[in-house]
Amino acid sequence: MNQEGLEKAFGSLHCPTAAELRQTLESLSLCKDSIAEHIPEPDGLPYGRKVLVATPHVEVVLIHLPSAKESVPHNHGESFGWEWIISGTLTNIVYTSSAQVEGQVQQSQSTIISEGECCYIAPGEIHSIRNNGETPVISLNVYTPPLRNSKQYPFAAM
Repeated sequence: MNQEGLEKAFGSLHCPTAAELRQTLESLSLCKDSIAEHIPEPDGLPYGRKVLVATPHVEVVLIHLPSAKESVPHNHGESFGWEWIISGTLTNIVYTSSAQVEGQVQQSQSTIISEGECCYIAPGEIHSIRNNGETPVISLNVYTPPLRNSKQYPFAAM
């Protein structure tokens, strides 16, 4: 899948539902080799991030999470979307607000997402992504509406 193919697949979506986003993701023929030239290296974050497609309705982001790295807890504002794991195994950690300290979060659950699987991220959901494996995680993330008003959260002391 090349840049033109991604733009064609996602460019026609207008206010897509979660099901439409996932269906479009699943229609792609992506593997690590087919997107290798686009894989971003980390720069100022624990992961690399590259926007591949941006329309008024959809944002498609390629993520590279090296081994033993984790993002800070964050949300995607009002956006929702899917994380599709192209290679590696990702741990998606969901948080709830801390009852002890306002503005901090504490882990409530985690899910392992393997190569070829998708994970839904709901609007306002606070989560982080972690790579516990030795293989870098490469994921294609699709959001609607495009990301804005995302927020990062500090961990609550346990």
